[in-house]
Amino acid sequence: MDDTTDSEWIASEGWPVMALAGGVTILLTLISLPLGCFALGLLVWLRHTLRVPVRRVPNITRAVLAPADGIVVEITDAETDPPAGTSVGSGHRITIRTGLADAHLQRSPVAGRVTDNFLIPGLFRSTADIALARRDNERREITIEGEDGQMFLLVQIGSVTARQLVCRHGPGKFLAAGAPLGMPRIGGLTDLFLPAGSKPAVRPGQTVVAGETVLATGPR
Repeated sequence: MDDTTDSEWIASEGWPVMALAGGVTILLTLISLPLGCFALGLLVWLRHTLRVPVRRVPNITRAVLAPADGIVVEITDAETDPPAGTSVGSGHRITIRTGLADAHLQRSPVAGRVTDNFLIPGLFRSTADIALARRDNERREITIEGEDGQMFLLVQIGSVTARQLVCRHGPGKFLAAGAPLGMPRIGGLTDLFLPAGSKPAVRPGQTVVAGETVLATGPR
């Protein structure tokens, strides 16, 4: 097993949020001490969710790692409900809901090269109706070609709270399995489309940890 980070610190995607929250905390403290204390509590919460947690990547052949912290809310057959406009990920689709208390830094599910990364503008509706959120909400689609040529599609889906979908890598970047990838700010859903022949290793309702939990085994 290998550590993918050196320490628990703030992810680069989280610093703009922390800076804004810090400024608001100082301002509210000057206006009212109770408001300042409340804002300080929010700042501590943001520090928790935007951190870079130390993760240990399992050394398992053909393992597909969870790209996000949270709870598995759906496992469906992508052949009957494929991602719009692409043939990538014709196996299963695994959906993870990231809670407001979870670490938000997302990680690459496999070792491979980013081949596409683009934002599709949309709304920021509640994700209580997942199908509606997939159809209407803003999303970012990130395609990764594994070392064996298999294609994986990771989709960040916006929500009422997740209004910025960030991926720090553009096409051509090679990533190790479990390497930091980006984050939604804050919360939201993550779809991972697996290639045909992959076998899910989790079940709905299970809590997963980005970069550590084996979500599936890839095709032979």
